[in-house]
Amino acid sequence: MFSINVNRKRNRKEEDLLNAQYWQAIERYDSEFGRGVAVAIVSIVQDHIVGDAVQKAIDLLGGIKSFVHPQDKVVIKPNLVFGLPPYTGFTTDPPIIDAIVQICKSMDPSEVIIAEGSGGIDTKLAFRISGYVELARKHGVKLVDLNESPAKKVAVPDGEVVRELRVPKVILDCDVLINVPKLKIYRHIPKQRDWMSLAVKNLIGVLPGQGQYSPTRPSGFSVELSREFWTTKGKFYHPSYARWWSPRGEKKRIHKRLAQGLVDINMAIKPALNVIDGILVSNDVDMTHTRGESPFELDIILASRDPLAVDCIAAKIAGLDPFEISYLKYAAERGVGESDYKRIQVLGTRLEETIRSWEIGFASP
Repeated sequence: MFSINVNRKRNRKEEDLLNAQYWQAIERYDSEFGRGVAVAIVSIVQDHIVGDAVQKAIDLLGGIKSFVHPQDKVVIKPNLVFGLPPYTGFTTDPPIIDAIVQICKSMDPSEVIIAEGSGGIDTKLAFRISGYVELARKHGVKLVDLNESPAKKVAVPDGEVVRELRVPKVILDCDVLINVPKLKIYRHIPKQRDWMSLAVKNLIGVLPGQGQYSPTRPSGFSVELSREFWTTKGKFYHPSYARWWSPRGEKKRIHKRLAQGLVDINMAIKPALNVIDGILVSNDVDMTHTRGESPFELDIILASRDPLAVDCIAAKIAGLDPFEISYLKYAAERGVGESDYKRIQVLGTRLEETIRSWEIGFASP
């Protein structure tokens, strides 16, 4: 389905051209808004070769040297909310992380770690089922279960749901945190507006707390899973799953008021780089209502320093208003990042082309 070869020979002229586009964009915004006024740059690259797409998207932001320096400790945080095989549309697929690891290692970091705290299953099992064990072995990098990592309390500036959070030390001690969510859209859910899971939301997986399953509805907050997870004939079946899921640990505290809680996390934890996996995309990812439909190949990578800006552009691609997605609305109001499209410069593949690809993909049977 994919070309997983991310070892293409680097074209120095191409890299210099992409980097030049980034600095030209900054200069245009300095001229229009005044030097020193903050603007957000979002790169979009549509390419069926995954490694090329990731490389170009990062180069358009100034290149990996703008984020990672020699002897830096780098932590890469994917989205592995469940233990699912690659290419389901639910999780960050291994080729994207493969490419990011290789790009980071070109800067001679002291360590590269892939870290996740799955809310839906034992993280170590998620790593194995999703293909990350082989990936880590291939590159000699460490896999870390954030649900089991030593953590310490950190303050949440102007917290709405929590005033402090327990955050794994591996996150706090790293020099560079790279946030790599899956582009997921939740559509046609009864009594709910369409919404998306993107960069801002992905940081909930940084917090410790593996969810708990029960065949009967427990007291407190819980979610009923689709039969695709907990019946033996379900497409995503695993013996670990049951009909009802409840959050635990720090994740449970955030779920008390999820939208504002997600913003609280983003006030305390600041990734250096956000890379959204839009290679395979599905609008059938809701854990309660999924029917196990197959995703389609959009073949895009989005990247930005600004998690809110990249989320707003992803929402626009999907035809959604970010201010109708509660956690993005609150993130804009609380200053997590840029949400004004006039102040977000898109580089790479034209936004209109990406929107058209999205429309064609979801219109196809």
